[in-house]
Amino acid sequence: MSMKFLAIVFSLVFAIIVGQPDARAANPTVERDYQELKDAILSGRTVGMTFDLAACHVHGTDSPGPNIRGGLHFEGFMVEPDETIAFSTTHFTVKADNTPMNEVLSFRVQPSGAMSARTRFVNAKTYEVVRDTEFDCSIGKGVAFHW
Repeated sequence: MSMKFLAIVFSLVFAIIVGQPDARAANPTVERDYQELKDAILSGRTVGMTFDLAACHVHGTDSPGPNIRGGLHFEGFMVEPDETIAFSTTHFTVKADNTPMNEVLSFRVQPSGAMSARTRFVNAKTYEVVRDTEFDCSIGKGVAFHW
């Protein structure tokens, strides 16, 4: 084989290898695991989460969650001493009867990939907890993280 031919083959192979995008970066639906999530958080990446509560279970039961899907971005995260990743968000809403509410959503991701999702509706006038619900999900089953 000539050197020119080998140089062309090498160049093509190199271009193919280097030019291949990371499937996880190109496709945000590819499951990301706990360690990737932790690395992304600690490196300062903007992390989003999509969820499907129907793929989760009501905490402590085998009953599926409600048919609610959505997504969130979080400004802050904590990695606790036991390696649990915790994050939350709060937003204001008004119920159909015009009662002002703060909805507090909190999430805890375990190193195993298990995640608890808790939602609390708090009356904005009285601070009474009107509803407190928790769901058991896991990365790839009910929740996915994107960055």
